[in-house]
Amino acid sequence: MVEKISKRLAILINQANPQTSSVPVLSYSISVMLNFLSILIFSTLIGYLFDKLADTIIALFSFILLRAFSGGYHLKSLDGCVVVTVGIMVSIPHILMIPLITLILNIISVVLVLLLAPNNVFDEVRVSREKYPLLKIISFIIVCTNFIFTSPILTLSFFISL
Repeated sequence: MVEKISKRLAILINQANPQTSSVPVLSYSISVMLNFLSILIFSTLIGYLFDKLADTIIALFSFILLRAFSGGYHLKSLDGCVVVTVGIMVSIPHILMIPLITLILNIISVVLVLLLAPNNVFDEVRVSREKYPLLKIISFIIVCTNFIFTSPILTLSFFISL
């Protein structure tokens, strides 16, 4: 769905102004934007409907923040990405965790960051390998901040993003 809408919009834009970027370039840019907006809108709407708006927003933006520096794996379809991401983000605020589990998952997240970050997303945006250690350090710091907050929402969001 996201891909189809993106392609249609890209064709319309290109027809209206042929001096713009090519249809594939426009389609990709539009699809990234629609993907993000779909996740944001559906997550916040569902979070609001279940009276967990603030927690859903915290889960979503902490997920986005860590992924911006650590990268991560992607689903093959944008529609799948929207469904899975929204499902996870709106579920996180409803998961109750005892402090010990929060601590254990946070430690596991730190280990995963040290082992895996940054990962494959940066091939698309051409981040140089020289910046990988910095991205790993930033990702490590982001996850370690939750040792201060001890938030189950942040713990789950960080754990899932890796």
